[in-house]
Amino acid sequence: MAGFTNLRDVLRFERHVVSALTTTSDPLRRQEVAAFVEGALQSMPEHLRAALAVASMGLGAMSFLLGTGRPTVHELDSSPVPQLRQYVRVFRSLVLFAEQELPVASVAA
Repeated sequence: MAGFTNLRDVLRFERHVVSALTTTSDPLRRQEVAAFVEGALQSMPEHLRAALAVASMGLGAMSFLLGTGRPTVHELDSSPVPQLRQYVRVFRSLVLFAEQELPVASVAA
């Protein structure tokens, strides 16, 4: 059985969160940010990745049951449950780092 650090694809709800938190409208840059976040998630220690994966699966199931787009990132970020706010904070920090620190490949092209 593969470990949580070996998940091939970022879970669907995680992609939704990363997309919602990415501020640029450039499609190439959005892909670069998403690829960075996916790589960062895959390189996380297994105990951290497992916790995020379980939360993502639970939130993804809730999103499926409540309809697309729910819960929104804003709803999670303003939730009275601290763990939900921390979930968004993990992804926000990864997206922010990627947007600010990754070299812009499209400028060199």
